[in-house]
Order: sequence, then C-alpha cells, then structure tokens
Amino acid sequence: MSVPLVPLLMLALLQGVMEYLPISSEGQLVLVAWNVFRIAPDTALTLAFWLHLGTAIAIVLFYRNDIFGPLFQSIHTDNPSAQSEHIESKKIFGPLFWFVIVGTLGTVLVALPLYFMLQVFVTQQWELLGETVSLTVGVLLLFTGVILYFQRGAGGTQLLGNLSLLEAFILGIVQGFAVLPGISRSGMTLTWLLLRGVERTESLRLSFLLSVPATFGLVGLDFLLGEFYWLSLPALAIIVLVPLVVGIGTLTALRQTALRAPFWAFCLAIGLVVTILEVPAILALAAAAS
Repeated sequence: MSVPLVPLLMLALLQGVMEYLPISSEGQLVLVAWNVFRIAPDTALTLAFWLHLGTAIAIVLFYRNDIFGPLFQSIHTDNPSAQSEHIESKKIFGPLFWFVIVGTLGTVLVALPLYFMLQVFVTQQWELLGETVSLTVGVLLLFTGVILYFQRGAGGTQLLGNLSLLEAFILGIVQGFAVLPGISRSGMTLTWLLLRGVERTESLRLSFLLSVPATFGLVGLDFLLGEFYWLSLPALAIIVLVPLVVGIGTLTALRQTALRAPFWAFCLAIGLVVTILEVPAILALAAAAS
C-alpha cells in the first residue's frame, strides 16, 4: 500500500529525532504508523527500515573525519627510508575499520535470520496482527527500559584502543537483536560499551558508527527483496532528506548532552501503556471473532 505524504513526513521527522536516542525508533515508528495512521504492519516495518537510511547518511556526514581519517592510516616508522617505502604502497586499515567490520559480522549473524522471521510474521493475514505487533513492541520496550536502567551512571575512561576484536564481535551480536522493533539498537550497544567501561562520548561514537553498515545492509536487502515497491520518488525524497537534515541537528545536540536523560523511564512508560491498552483489545477482538 502507498503511504500519504503527510503521515510520511511526520514519521520522517520522528525518525530524525528518535534514531539516536535509546528508545527504539523502529518500535516507536511501528507503533505510530499502526495506531495513529493505520498503516499495515508489513508496510510500517518496511517504512521504519527505509527511514533509517537518511539518519545513517547523517552519521556518515557528522562523523566524516572519523570515517575517512582514522579508517585508513599510513604505517609510520622511525626509519625515514622505511617510511617512504610504505607510505604509498602500504596503506593499512585503522582499528576503527576492523572494529566496525568485525562488529558488523556479528550483527549479520543475528539480524539476518531475525529479519526473515519478522517478515514472515508481519505478512500474516489475520485480524489481530496489528494489535499483536503493537503488543510485541510494547513488551520489547519494557525490556529495553530495564536494560537502560542498569547502565545509569556506567562508563569509564576506556577508548577504542582498549577493545578487542572479540569484544567488537560480541557488540555486533548485541546490535543484531535490534532488528526487532522495540529493542533499541543504540540502547543495547551503549549499555554494553558503558558497562565495559568505555568513556560515554566514545561509546556514542562507536555505537553510531557501528550502525551505518548494518543500516545500509538492511535497506539493501529490502531493496533486493522488492519490499519497497510502493515508494514513489517524492516519498523516497522525504524518507531520505528529512531524517538526514533533522538527524544532523539531533547528533549535534547529543554531542553536548551525551545521552544523560532518563530514557529508561520513557521506554518503561511507553511499553507499559501499550501493553495495558493492547492486551484487553486483543482479548476483546479474539472473543468477538470466536
């Protein structure tokens, strides 16, 4: 089904603000798309995936020095002749590159099967699908809120250089579960990094950069499977440009605050409200259907 441009614009604005907050923008978008605009769950999920494209590009632009600087480092030695020999022919990939690559492998291992399971679930044709999806998101938001609660005050002084590739792989696995709407990607990865003792601003940087290849890969998979067929050119422009512009502003603000607000309470509140509302609705619809 096609999505009217006004609801699409509102969802794109929400994505630009919520993507970098540990409140599961995917889950929030699915809830709003179904409960406010009555967008079918399968379309809402595809839309949530594609709205991440603009915010991923915003990360690339915002952290361009991190991506195109340390990502490719020259070998430097104390021997001038050795240095000149290496400088042209021996470009090496920096630690950030390997951190992101290995982390992405962990993400693919978990996210790919979950993605296909999710697609099968949301394309089922049954009366309670929308309410069931909303209830699932609500329960997963409660889980996210509990996880965020335990990272309050966490963090240390460690930086990227203190993390091993095994830890990058584990972090990628943690990120992979966020393909499920309601589990916050940034919430899960930030919690893992902060509990590991990584400095808060560095945790934000690593969490955001790790999300880029996963987002591009997910949108690319959706493209190959033809899940985007209903997107018109104006809709695609809104999906990419609005989250991109709003996202850069959000990233700029977050650099100053380093996510110190009690987002765990927000996730618990939304999850609790959705769960309380959806359980009676599902029971009533089930009773009426029988």
